[in-house]
Amino acid sequence: MQITGGFLKGRKLYCPPKDLDLIRPLRTRIRKALFDILGQNLSDLKVLDLFAGTGALGIEAISRGADFAVFIDSSPISINIIKKNLEKFNLLDKAKVFKLDLPKGLKILSEKFQNFFDIVFITPPYEKGLALKTLKKFPENILKKPALIIAEERTGYELPEKIGNFNLLQRRSYGETTLHIYQVS
Repeated sequence: MQITGGFLKGRKLYCPPKDLDLIRPLRTRIRKALFDILGQNLSDLKVLDLFAGTGALGIEAISRGADFAVFIDSSPISINIIKKNLEKFNLLDKAKVFKLDLPKGLKILSEKFQNFFDIVFITPPYEKGLALKTLKKFPENILKKPALIIAEERTGYELPEKIGNFNLLQRRSYGETTLHIYQVS
């Protein structure tokens, strides 16, 4: 798996062995399509990568100019992988990594960050309802307006058009993966 754009384009991310089957990173072609939607220049933006896995989305955002990324995962294996990738690319000064269970860990973010994030990635394990639960409990006060929230789910599991103050802007399907892009109303 490699970075698809920005100053790290082509660099390979550290990933766990495939036989571990603990982390399901967003496929490179889907990540590229997502960043084609978001734009190639994310200068000065701050990113929140929830269920971060390898950290690929947040690192891709930094590679494309994002100022800072916060990575959240509950798995110690994922936390170690994210830290290894940040260290490998010399990005430790542009990131914070937290081990939190989601969605209940969102409360801690609400206490630490106010009016901070421009883009949020929510990429949980499939078929556990975690994307919807996370969106329902998501603390709006940590977002800058007009922030974007991108939630990933298995194709066929459609998230609602409106969740609280989050309105669905678009839904894009790529094989077994569907991206839902929300904005605060």
